[in-house]
Amino acid sequence: MTRPSASTPGHQPYPWQVPDLFRWFALLGLSLVGIVVAWWCASGTATFNRQLTWLNVGVAAVVVGGLGNMTWLLQGRRALALRRSLVLSALPIAPDRTDLSAVDADDVRHAVPGTKRHHRSGCSAVAGKQTETMSATDHERAGRRPCGLCGG
Repeated sequence: MTRPSASTPGHQPYPWQVPDLFRWFALLGLSLVGIVVAWWCASGTATFNRQLTWLNVGVAAVVVGGLGNMTWLLQGRRALALRRSLVLSALPIAPDRTDLSAVDADDVRHAVPGTKRHHRSGCSAVAGKQTETMSATDHERAGRRPCGLCGG
């Protein structure tokens, strides 16, 4: 299988290249021919043994078509994974979670009344909601646990 070029990700608009397309068409065409031949030859015989032979040929043709589709999809998946890694490597690095704890060092946490979790002030789970504001220890005494998103 051909691999997409990592140095020129913008020149090819599709994840597949022309040789991949020809390979896919060839395997699907071979599969179609095998299925038609198996059907044609099995329909002209009356004995079970001859029909079983052509049934095996038809099953093999279906497997060849499945392999063609599988290689086509895996090549596209591989190309998209390469592009995703190129795009993600171009993004700026996200701040570390230790930096977030330094911003919220006053130990103030927020909780929506009636819930079981407490959150940091910038957590999206409590954004725009009416909250109770207490320290983390007070929330834990009230039976609340830290948020899984913000580490509250």
